[in-house]
Amino acid sequence: MAHDSSVPSSIPFRVLDSASGATKILIAVLVALGILAAVLAVGTPERLWQSLLFNWLFWSSVAIGMVMFAVALRLSNADWAWSIRRFALGGAAFLPISFVLLPVVLFGGHEHFFHHWLHVEGDPVIDAKRAWLNWPGLAIRELFVVAVVYALALVFAYYSVRPDVYGVKNTRNASFYERLTRGFRGVEEEAARSWKLTARIGAVLGIVFAVFWGVVAVDLAMSLSPHWFSTMFPVAFFWAAFHSGVAATTIAAVFYRSRLGLQDYITRSQYHDFGKMLFAFSVFWMYLNWSQYIVIWYGQLPWEQDFFVQRFNEPFGPLSAAVVILVFVMPLLGLLTRAPKMVPQVLVFFALSILVGLWIERFLLVYPSLWEEETLPLGIPEIGIGLGFFGLFVAAYTWYLTRVPVLPSPATLAAREPTLVEVQVPATATER
Repeated sequence: MAHDSSVPSSIPFRVLDSASGATKILIAVLVALGILAAVLAVGTPERLWQSLLFNWLFWSSVAIGMVMFAVALRLSNADWAWSIRRFALGGAAFLPISFVLLPVVLFGGHEHFFHHWLHVEGDPVIDAKRAWLNWPGLAIRELFVVAVVYALALVFAYYSVRPDVYGVKNTRNASFYERLTRGFRGVEEEAARSWKLTARIGAVLGIVFAVFWGVVAVDLAMSLSPHWFSTMFPVAFFWAAFHSGVAATTIAAVFYRSRLGLQDYITRSQYHDFGKMLFAFSVFWMYLNWSQYIVIWYGQLPWEQDFFVQRFNEPFGPLSAAVVILVFVMPLLGLLTRAPKMVPQVLVFFALSILVGLWIERFLLVYPSLWEEETLPLGIPEIGIGLGFFGLFVAAYTWYLTRVPVLPSPATLAAREPTLVEVQVPATATER
């Protein structure tokens, strides 16, 4: 962004003291609702497993999208975002949970997701794709690509945080900090080393994310309609993940600003930048999806049009319109001028609008390809399991905030290129 961002030479050590009683109750209630919804859906296994699949796709995309936002800020040397980058990095806390849930979703529900090609014989289209569409080859491929993306994301998070927790006098998290700083080489050396490593890891992760999250899109969403294909589909899929990560980071930064005493470090200028990104990324999301749609529309090829016919007609048509309104129309009109971008409540409203719209979008990637009844399957299983995932996400993010400092140390900022920012490192930096 174009504005100047002043960086103080003395930066406090800020972590969330502990999860409040209300937060613990909220997490427990959300997870309990998710479990209850899953139990109630046992009688309709197709909805149970389809709900698990699309919610896994959404919440995993939010988590990795947040990390990729942190990567983008690091690679672009975004001086304006020095005080909010750690909020984006918090998405990494959910990645281990996501990875544990992946084999449960795959092996538990593959007969419900992939029945269009799993046991089909004599179909020339599916036979031609058999080298890619086969079981358990698809499961092995998914576990591999997700493991690689998540491992790189966690390594990036590790080196981003490592220089800032050495020597911290915090008995509650002492063992955690000791594990993070084993073999520590000194504050200045570690900060410089981590700054270089995060640039290298981030560059690799950016490419790997684009390719491998696109593979997730092809395997777990596009393959549900095995006769349909689109080269734009993986691009729109991983962009929606990044977009959701920016929206989630916006909400987290606004929500925890006062709770962590960050009023002097997250200001109206950062709010303005969040607003500009939400606005611009919503326009780009629409551009990608329109580019995919318009080529198929004027091509007039039945096997290409079927994907949109399923989603534009009943019972899914109103939801498709809602996605466009929530993700594109509302942010476009609401964030068009400068003033709303600086109001935190307005930013949260439109960030929530985007997240709800993208949650429905993930629903529409899965259900219309598999659902064969005339009624809309959006009820207790879909919403309840989504709330359960939300509870797990909040639990993981709260765990992160109670351990990882949300502001970088002066040593970390001093390791940056002097043309961007110059920070005097206090002698007591290791005792923050």
